[in-house]
Amino acid sequence: MSPVFEIKPVYRMILPLLVGTLTYLAILLAFDSVANIKEDFFSRELLFCVFSSFVLLELNRLILLFFERRNTKTTHFYKHIIQLIFSSIITTFLSISLLLMAYFYWFENMADPMVYLTELSIFNGVFLFVTLMYQGHFLGFYWIHKKFEKDLESELQEKEELERSKNQFQFMLNPNFLLLSLESILLRIKEERKEEAEEGILLLSEIYRHSLRNQEELVPLHEELMAMENVKIFLNQFNSKHIHLSLPKEDKNYLLVPRTLTKILEAISYSQLSSPNCPLEIQLEIKKNCLHLSFPKQFSLKYGDQLVETMNSIKQQNGWLNQGLSWTDNSMYSICVPMELPYSETSDSINKASFHPTIKTDESIGN
Repeated sequence: MSPVFEIKPVYRMILPLLVGTLTYLAILLAFDSVANIKEDFFSRELLFCVFSSFVLLELNRLILLFFERRNTKTTHFYKHIIQLIFSSIITTFLSISLLLMAYFYWFENMADPMVYLTELSIFNGVFLFVTLMYQGHFLGFYWIHKKFEKDLESELQEKEELERSKNQFQFMLNPNFLLLSLESILLRIKEERKEEAEEGILLLSEIYRHSLRNQEELVPLHEELMAMENVKIFLNQFNSKHIHLSLPKEDKNYLLVPRTLTKILEAISYSQLSSPNCPLEIQLEIKKNCLHLSFPKQFSLKYGDQLVETMNSIKQQNGWLNQGLSWTDNSMYSICVPMELPYSETSDSINKASFHPTIKTDESIGN
């Protein structure tokens, strides 16, 4: 990190001129001798004020640099501020008093400070105000800088936490689904139904290949639908489920969070009852950038809560999208999965919506 209190040399040369001139005018105003400016503005007193300003500002800059090196952590920030202010006040009184006493000793032949005690008090008061303004400016900037660093660090931690949560969501395996699937494949191998076992292994590998290969935050809808179809086939053939999917017609390149549909289907299959005479019909429709899944409720007594738990887990992963995941538990259980359009298509749709050219017909021209 670059030093916060680093000042360019050109500013370090110009600032004492401005501060010294303003200090000189303030001191003249305090002694009610502003009229002397017309007679002799570029006097020895002005040069002394400029020189004193240069010395004082440089000392304060060194104090700030020392403060910045010590205050590497924000745990004792306010304690260091108090130390900095007291150090600056003491430095101001000592430096200005010594400079003023040297000035009166060498140029005015006054060795007793009690003779010019009023001038000493006014000089110290004016330069103390300059010190507080100088330190306050940089301390305010330093506080904003530290706050920005803290907010940035917090955002990075949130981003890392979101990334870990996303990876955990994508790569988390459903133990019930996996164990029952392996048991079904083992039974077919034991029964020497090798073709069915091989088909089950291929389907299972395709399902988990889809889960493990997706590293993106969003994936195309058609990939999720294809994985969902593979899960349905596997459940029907190897887990004694009876599920019918009515897939939607895709007219846009929608995107959604990976593993969303496959997790929903797994949860539905275990939470709902199905049989050959009473299969589970799941209807999928696209409405207003959302994928709606609806099916008649036939909750299992043992695994009925699994659907709600899965939906809450998926909702956390969809929370960063513009729309959150939602579901309604009526006569027909309905699930709304938010989807996004690619950036280019979203921009095109906005432009088309905001630009409506007026086409003049022959009748309008005649009128």
